[in-house]
Amino acid sequence: MTPPSTPIDAHDAVARRPRIATPLNLLIVLASVFVAIVWLITLQRIAFEREQALAAEMEANSSLAIAFEQQVFRALKAAEQVAAFVREQYRRQGKAIDLRRWVEEGVIREEMFTIVSVVDEQGDIVSSSQNTGPVNYADREFFTAQRDARIDHLFINQPVLGRVSGRWLIPMSLRIERDDGSFAGVVVMAVRPEDVTRFFQQVDLGPQGLLELAGLDGVIRARKIGARSEFGLGAESLAWFQRQKLHDADDFHDSGEGLDGVARIVSYRTMSGYPLMITVATAYDEEMATTLQRRSTYLMAAVGVTLVVMLFVGLLALMLVRQRAATDALQGSEALFRATFHQAAMGIAHISPEGRILRVNEKFARMLGRPAEALQGANIFDLSDAEVAAAARSFLSEQLVSEARALSPEIEKTYRREDGSLIWVCEASSVVRNRHGHPEFLVLVTQDITERKHLEARLCHDAEHDALTGLANRVRFHQRLDQALESVRDQQQLCAVLYIDLDGFKEINDRHGHTAGDSLLQMAARRLEGCVRSTDTVARFGGDEFGIVLGNLHGSQDCETVALKVLDVLAKPFDLDGSTVRISASVGAALFPLHAEGGQDLLKRADQAMYAAKYAGKNRFHSADG
Repeated sequence: MTPPSTPIDAHDAVARRPRIATPLNLLIVLASVFVAIVWLITLQRIAFEREQALAAEMEANSSLAIAFEQQVFRALKAAEQVAAFVREQYRRQGKAIDLRRWVEEGVIREEMFTIVSVVDEQGDIVSSSQNTGPVNYADREFFTAQRDARIDHLFINQPVLGRVSGRWLIPMSLRIERDDGSFAGVVVMAVRPEDVTRFFQQVDLGPQGLLELAGLDGVIRARKIGARSEFGLGAESLAWFQRQKLHDADDFHDSGEGLDGVARIVSYRTMSGYPLMITVATAYDEEMATTLQRRSTYLMAAVGVTLVVMLFVGLLALMLVRQRAATDALQGSEALFRATFHQAAMGIAHISPEGRILRVNEKFARMLGRPAEALQGANIFDLSDAEVAAAARSFLSEQLVSEARALSPEIEKTYRREDGSLIWVCEASSVVRNRHGHPEFLVLVTQDITERKHLEARLCHDAEHDALTGLANRVRFHQRLDQALESVRDQQQLCAVLYIDLDGFKEINDRHGHTAGDSLLQMAARRLEGCVRSTDTVARFGGDEFGIVLGNLHGSQDCETVALKVLDVLAKPFDLDGSTVRISASVGAALFPLHAEGGQDLLKRADQAMYAAKYAGKNRFHSADG
């Protein structure tokens, strides 16, 4: 460290004094210069350690703010996905939708959302995950905002007292539209404010630590200070809310005058895609206690040096102690950063602009199933398959040239674990730049969503398939029938519907039990699948009734061929745990355009033909009359 200019100038001035100065005066001058140097170095060291400790705490809080933002972003994304799924099912099923049954059967498993409801255009609840009774939401802000809006996005309401639960909740709504674009109601979900700040339990922010989610409308959605929870308060007077109007994200030392008088080290971020901001803050006195204690030690040491300035050995020893204390301070700051870095509930990685992994926290290493030491120095793109890696490189290049400080939009991608398995993650990144604006490294924040991706696939499959046989259900059957009709209309070919009812199933079900009956239905389903092409559709309507869609037929004989094949395979014996049983089938058929023009009419004619086959003696095929 270059010595300050002032002591050197003073020393030079002494050198230019007349040689007639007495030794005492010279000693006084030398002692004064020496004491001045001691005090200047002491004050500079105090300022340096304060700046270093403050910078380390700001960096730690910034990483936590990014992690908290990612958690809130993921929760809102999950809310949008659940709301969009409920909305789509409501469009298909109408008022027959049963959300309580979905919750009981595990179709909706998001525990964070305490209430999920469908509200019609008058504000009345059509269906809810809880027993609500007659409730109207026409005067609620989340309803009027979606009614007047024409943009399909999630609206996050201020905390309100729930009319169903009687508790303070944060409603979130998604607009429902008819095919002509007119307003048809909303899907509304509610989350408790304390669930939003659950992140506080995963890290230690101290007794005066603050975690806050506020809307850009100036109303706090959820705040936690120590063990105290708050919501619904105004945020206009808060320093970070005022600074957010100028900068999307920042770190600073706040005096606390606008809140509770507690000085804090604050990191805040404006969320991308939502009118919200998150804030993480730790108490200045708590986090800087060690540094302030050393400040007192330094001042006392300087006073001692002043009193015993001529004891050069003691001064040298003090300088060594001071140097050691400075080293400990830097090591302590680094240890504080590392502890906070590894406490985060999200996977965090620091990546060089070229893609080299600089450091990862323990969560990230566990997610990828690799030791942290093995990841350090590796290339982040080598952890994904080639196609995913190419997209990641392009996204990284865009981030490096972007000037935005806020967290990037969340992307969903895959990594390849060490054992070869794939892991799905939600990932967002933020570029850390030096004071010249050049990128130093990127912070990647990742969350394992593999289970959610599996849930999405299962939800999609369960909504359109029979739970027992795995065949398409009635909803899926009608979708495939409409697609087949549209295809043959363009190609001027035939399309057929087979309606199948098992003969003798009830007697077997009564004699052998429901478990055996279910097994018989599953085996019958597999045999039916073997009778058709991969482009055809086999569905179970319920009970022992099945349907088949046959598309792109050249003649009615193609339909009859499949129907006779169905009769043949179902007439063969079935083995039910060692017991051989036999059934038959009654099959009815209707062809487009010979018997009907629309899907509903075609199915109705096939059903009538099936009953005609059953009344004619069963175990036979009957085609609808022309």
